[in-house]
Amino acid sequence: MIGARHKEDALLFERASTWVARLEAPDCTPGERETFEDWLAEDPAHVKAWVQAETLFQQSETLAADPWLSTAASRAARPARRRWLPGLAAAAGICLAVGIGWMVAVDGNPLPQHYANDSHQPRQLTLADGSVATLDAGTTLRARFGWRHRDLVLERGRLQLQVAASSKALQLRVGDSTIRDIGTTFQVERLHDGRVEVALLEGAVEVRNGSAQHTLTPGQQLQVLPSGRIQPGPSLSSNAAAEAWLHGQLVFDGTPLSIVVERMNRYGRTPLVIADPAIANLAVSGTYRAGDAQDLLSALEVGWSVAGQTRPDGALELRRTY
Repeated sequence: MIGARHKEDALLFERASTWVARLEAPDCTPGERETFEDWLAEDPAHVKAWVQAETLFQQSETLAADPWLSTAASRAARPARRRWLPGLAAAAGICLAVGIGWMVAVDGNPLPQHYANDSHQPRQLTLADGSVATLDAGTTLRARFGWRHRDLVLERGRLQLQVAASSKALQLRVGDSTIRDIGTTFQVERLHDGRVEVALLEGAVEVRNGSAQHTLTPGQQLQVLPSGRIQPGPSLSSNAAAEAWLHGQLVFDGTPLSIVVERMNRYGRTPLVIADPAIANLAVSGTYRAGDAQDLLSALEVGWSVAGQTRPDGALELRRTY
């Protein structure tokens, strides 16, 4: 039985070593990484074997470049003293236990991936799990994919996420709010004043903030206030309107001027500044070209009696014209 167990352990270590090599390959695909995570989650023995194989790989990478060991390798090695073996075995056992505990604690991947769109137009990218994320201008996103969870954090800006099917849960955190995916395409935006807006295009999402919880169905929107209160928003007129910003158009439907300005400023090089707090909540409607401040200003002057005045630093201050 002992021989059979050793053979099984050897085969498992060989499998784990194959995974280590494959994951290091530059052409390793997101699908292969997901298959690896599923294999890792099947049995704690798989985690143990992978930690051993990964540790050996890292050590070999380090030792290969060590000049002292290269010199020592050319000399005849003395037989190891047996009295050291029990201590080495105990140390190896402790390191392995710590390694397994570490792997479980960090869900198999301790290093988050950072994405930032510093351009003036939306940017589409495919995440490690196969989900497609479109980052609005000025958006930053952090992602970590483990064998049990898929965790995202929207640090600022707005994104649309088309979630790849998987048995692993996906959660997106935005400030104090958490959005749990149930197989969907949705948009979420983090505004400067702390508000979070969520719009669902297809599927279903669950939004939580503290004890408050709400599940969206397609075509619904909601807003999480800085206080944590969740309130419903207007229904989406169409998915095309919701996705207009992906194609260089900004659609507003009774949107407060403060939010209109924030969104327009993501795309333009000439910032708009609300100089009169009394106009911050003006309800603005219409479709405008992203980044075209003059297009917006022309409409504001005619429809809302608001005009822009250029400051010495180039910004445009918005004020009432009467």
